[in-house]
Amino acid sequence: MSSIMFRCEVLTPLFLSGANGQDAELRPSSIKGLMRFWWRALNGHFTLSELREEEAKIFGCGGEEARRSSFSLRILQDISSVIIEKKPEEK
Repeated sequence: MSSIMFRCEVLTPLFLSGANGQDAELRPSSIKGLMRFWWRALNGHFTLSELREEEAKIFGCGGEEARRSSFSLRILQDISSVIIEKKPEEK
């Protein structure tokens, strides 16, 4: 299996919270969801059936023809150590 490592920086707000709604939690499924969203946005020229077929090849799908994603992601840095600044509450 081959690997590609990316170092990423977030430039826009991400709304990623853990189970308690307070702590930040970055999970591979959240990143895959973002990737899937942008893949769909950039491939709007496909017909709906083509879009679903191509998307399933990359990201996997459920149902009768269920298949796994063609790739996997791992988060190597625990973001609990990252300082998250909160906006001051508006009055």
